[in-house]
Parts: sequence; C-alpha cells; structure tokens
Amino acid sequence: MKKVGKYILTVGVLAFLLHRGIYIENLEDVRQQRRREAFNAAEHARDFWDNQLPSVLDKAIDIKKLIELFNTDIAQAIERYGKAPGVSRVYAYLVKGEGTILTIGGNGLEISIEEPHTNPDVLIETGSYIPGNAVRDASGLVDVSKFSDTMKFNEISGEINKIVVRDVIKPFLDKSPSPGKTVTFIGATQIAQDAAEEKELQLLKIIPVRLE
Repeated sequence: MKKVGKYILTVGVLAFLLHRGIYIENLEDVRQQRRREAFNAAEHARDFWDNQLPSVLDKAIDIKKLIELFNTDIAQAIERYGKAPGVSRVYAYLVKGEGTILTIGGNGLEISIEEPHTNPDVLIETGSYIPGNAVRDASGLVDVSKFSDTMKFNEISGEINKIVVRDVIKPFLDKSPSPGKTVTFIGATQIAQDAAEEKELQLLKIIPVRLE
C-alpha cells in the first residue's frame, strides 16, 4: 500500500507540474536559441569584410562590359553576373572599372569611363550614409536561409555599409579628390530587372569596396 501511495503521489506531482506549464526542452533547441539571441550583426559584417569578401573581388565584371550587356542582352547579364536573394527581381552585380572624375557632389562622384570623358557613366556613392544591400548581395556570400529571420539578414547589410563609409569612402575623401583625376574602383550595384528591360537606366550607382 505504501508503494502504491508513493506512486500516486508522484503521478500527482508530475500532473501538477505539467498543468503549471513546466516542460523539458531539447538541449539542442536551447543551444540554437542561445546562438540566435547572441547574434551580433557587426561581428558578422566584419568577418564578411575581412575574411570573405576579398576572395570574390577578382570575379568582378568590368563595368563597360556590364553596361554593354544591359543594352544588348539583359537576360545574359542577369544569368551570368546577377545575384539576388530569394525571388527578388532586383539583381546585384560586383563590378570593377576605371574612369575620370567629372564632378564631386553630395551624392557622390560622377565618373566617365568612356573617352572623351565628357559625359558621366556611373555614380560612385560617397555619402556618409549608404543604404541598400548591394555589397552583401553582389558578393553572393551571405545566404538568407542561414538566418532565423530577415531582420538579422538586413542588419548585416547595414553594418557592411557602415564599414564602406568608414574604411573606403572616408579615407578616399580625405585625400581631397578633384575633377579630372583618374580613379579605379571595385564595387557593387543593384538594378531592377524591369528597369533594365525597359531601358530606364540612368547613371549606375556603385557602392565602392575598393576606391583609389
């Protein structure tokens, strides 16, 4: 009888605890939750910039070739060089080139890449704030499926853009560039497929990752 009584008491205690909402969690689930809570976008961005991005810079397409493809075969430009997370119709491209500074303004450097260097072909953004996801997406290195939510995915992009301003744009502007000077660059640009197909492109806006 004593054993039966203890058994009934144990069952009663367990039932009470379950009723109160106490449950046992899977250890791996707990670990994953802690990793998510410990997410640091700035650290991810720094690792991306220092250790991952350099490995793909030599794959950048020459800006002249990309512009030519936009004008002749947008489908090929997207297939060969465009990158987009998920099902987006906005494609990012990693580009490189050289040109002459025509003007320097608040929005950036207007650059001519074609002689006689009288009309601007691209705008290299040099503002104190860089929006968008061009660098992250053009690299093809950051997989959205690896993140628990898109907020973290976008936070990384914001931190990458801060590095661009601090490590690329500011040092370049500190050298006091002037119209007529030649610049070389590697950077990222984003183009909506619809705009490219309808020939609505104006100046390609490039976020620099290397600028000299």
